[in-house]
Amino acid sequence: MKIVHKTKNGEIREALLKEYFITASLIALLKCVGEEAAKIAPERAKKAALARVRY
Repeated sequence: MKIVHKTKNGEIREALLKEYFITASLIALLKCVGEEAAKIAPERAKKAALARVRY
């Protein structure tokens, strides 16, 4: 199945529906991996990752 988008310039872009699903699933996978890595990380690494903001 194809999805067709028209841009402001009148150009037509076609993409396969499976490309959208692959992209969405990769984003979800990376989010899960990041959350699991944050759980496993030692406490000192979590503190070092935070940046302090000065006003």
